[in-house]
Amino acid sequence: MKHVGMCLIAAAALVACQSIGIETDSPNVTEVDLESGVKGVRFIGKTVSDIDETLAFYQGVVPYTLVRRDRVDPAMLYPSQFIAGDHDEIEVALVDARNVFVQLVDFDPDAPSEPFIRPVKGPGYTHMCFISPASDSAFTKFRENGLTMVTRGEEPVDLGGYGMRYAYGLDPNGAMIETEVADTPRRDGGPWVGHIGSATPDADRMSEFYTKILGYGPRRRGEYSDRPLIDQVVGYDNTVVRSSWFAARNMEIEFWEYIKPRTEARDGHAMLDTLGYNMIAYEVEDLDAERARLADATVFSDPIMTPFGWRVATGLDPDGNIIALHERVSAPETESIDAMLWIDPATF
Repeated sequence: MKHVGMCLIAAAALVACQSIGIETDSPNVTEVDLESGVKGVRFIGKTVSDIDETLAFYQGVVPYTLVRRDRVDPAMLYPSQFIAGDHDEIEVALVDARNVFVQLVDFDPDAPSEPFIRPVKGPGYTHMCFISPASDSAFTKFRENGLTMVTRGEEPVDLGGYGMRYAYGLDPNGAMIETEVADTPRRDGGPWVGHIGSATPDADRMSEFYTKILGYGPRRRGEYSDRPLIDQVVGYDNTVVRSSWFAARNMEIEFWEYIKPRTEARDGHAMLDTLGYNMIAYEVEDLDAERARLADATVFSDPIMTPFGWRVATGLDPDGNIIALHERVSAPETESIDAMLWIDPATF
């Protein structure tokens, strides 16, 4: 079943640069005939030093509602090859962020960890974006909570005069947040998650892979150079980048290939117990069918995990980023993205 019909994709493709912030050619969608059972992004995984401190930082700014919190053996959730250290017990919290869940994981819940700052140019999952109205700016509140600026200057940057301003900053763990402040937001109700961003050494390869995962191509692609305002946002000089954006039903996934400065390929694959964004989990109708459909694109590890009423397979994308497929078996429907899909795709 195609969970995102081409009419919805086309609607998303017609959105002006609200969630992009860069002048480009007319939006386009690659129409391909790939039957996908991927329903959308169930959660963005994030490894943190302390769940209480993380919730305190975010809950004063964005609608983070705690759904569940548990201490478990890491073997209940993750194959061992995705964990670098030895951990007897980890703490996991599922948070409802309105249009997607965030899964916070503390691999050493009884001791703090030093912040880890991933460069803007990556590689890997670099940032999570929150969109908010100018009348109730998430950027202002994050700054009041102690956000450390990456973007040059003290305010979000207006990239094109179309009513959206952009800034990058770091939370207390060193994880990067993008804030997009809209003069005329496309939806009501305060901040929401616009996208998860990843930096890659090969944007074409990633676009091909995620076309297979999602069943349709990127809604927009672009190449940019000689843009001083982009330099101001990302904190580099003379930036040259290539990019693509996918509409994943309930949010976007974006990829940036930095040509200057260069995004280098990582040595090996990502590990879950490194602080920062650790995975994207996609909700599916039929886990076995999706593993079979994607067998020529990637390998999902055995055994299948069954935490908290979900069947879960974990694997890697071509850059070594961790991805997972989740099929709901006995978990409450409130932990599925089906419970939050009141979202108009044209708002992304």
